[in-house]
Amino acid sequence: MRVLPRKAAQAIPLALPRAKGGLWGGFRSRLMLSMSAVVLLTALLVGGVGFVRFQDTLSREARQDLDSITNAVEQALIITPERVMLDPGRLPRLVELGSSRFRVMRGEQVFLEIGGRFPFESLNWLKTERLLEHGFVLQAALDTRSQNEALRAFWRTELLALPLSLLLALVAAYLLVGYLMRPIRHLTEATRAIAQQRFPKPVPVPPGQDELSDLAESFNRMTRAVEGFLERERNFSRYTSHELRTPLATLRVQVEALEQGLLPPEESLPAIKGSLERLERLLAGLLALTRSPQKDPEPLDVGIALRSVVQSLSSKEQQRIILEGDLGAQVLGYGELLQQALGNLLSNALKFSQGEVQVEVRQADMTHIFIRDRGPGVREEDLLRLGNPFLRLQPRVEGMGLGLALVRHIATLLGGRLEFRNRPGGGLEAILSLPGLEVRRG
Repeated sequence: MRVLPRKAAQAIPLALPRAKGGLWGGFRSRLMLSMSAVVLLTALLVGGVGFVRFQDTLSREARQDLDSITNAVEQALIITPERVMLDPGRLPRLVELGSSRFRVMRGEQVFLEIGGRFPFESLNWLKTERLLEHGFVLQAALDTRSQNEALRAFWRTELLALPLSLLLALVAAYLLVGYLMRPIRHLTEATRAIAQQRFPKPVPVPPGQDELSDLAESFNRMTRAVEGFLERERNFSRYTSHELRTPLATLRVQVEALEQGLLPPEESLPAIKGSLERLERLLAGLLALTRSPQKDPEPLDVGIALRSVVQSLSSKEQQRIILEGDLGAQVLGYGELLQQALGNLLSNALKFSQGEVQVEVRQADMTHIFIRDRGPGVREEDLLRLGNPFLRLQPRVEGMGLGLALVRHIATLLGGRLEFRNRPGGGLEAILSLPGLEVRRG
């Protein structure tokens, strides 16, 4: 058995098994438990409030009944200094005193009891007393066992309804969780795909303008951004490894020839210098493809940018360029990037055409910049490939195939697009479309 060194063993991460379902199952269980707990607490709260209200109503009614009967008994009493008697003629509702007890006392002596023996316990009886003439006291008690039984029946009903409510809540939660968690399930599956660098289709956006729909839309935007970043990284790595190989091999051959004395320095130095210049241009173009601007976009005059680019050309090239159209149009972008895109398009048109290069600006829903040359054009099947990095349809023409790729990158960065088409009379037409502002003239 091979024993790993201590440091190597410490560097190996420990892979713990993960339960099937993961956070999805746990979150689903917690959601169902939370909904059940809310239903349970709501049922208990409603039951408790209902019990308090019901108890208060029964107590108030019992107190009113006791006061009413006590008033009737008090009016039916015949009181003298020596004794107390009950006049039944003054008590027409004597039959209703069956659940109540009365007695008249003075001191510790009982002079009269009505309805039976007066109860001494207070558990099932509601009691009151009133002061009468000559020091007599009327004590009254109302039997509340029926009210207590009603309260117990209320609680039994609530306790029977509570499990039923909880069962219905669990069934409803189980049915609703699948529907409510569907957007999150889509997000989970898409996130796992992105973690494996597999970019799925955009997740469905739930109906309604709520947090879940905002989350789905934000996730789709993030997916497109991450996919673009990874694609640029892959392109940068692939193009760099491919294009750096030739100048580096040239440098190695020249250096080895110098070391072995096979070539004099005056013959090797120009080749080395040319390879270094090619490396610098190549790295500058690759970095431009992967770099994004840091400042906010600003309104730019297309006409000013075109004139600035034309003025940077040689006088012979300036004479071949014709500017026309709505040169007062404006776009929202970055000055350096716009000039770089226009400069690359003009350089490409001048490179592949010996005649005039026509530049026309049109203002519509977007600002369209047409650059037409009088060159041989390209094959129809190659039109869609134009703008791919390091694409060189005519290897004999000097270049690295990064100019149009940079223009396409800038157009996408500015929210526009770059298109190509062959002209009926010959030549190639490049169309740079950018989001425009209102036309400014003068």
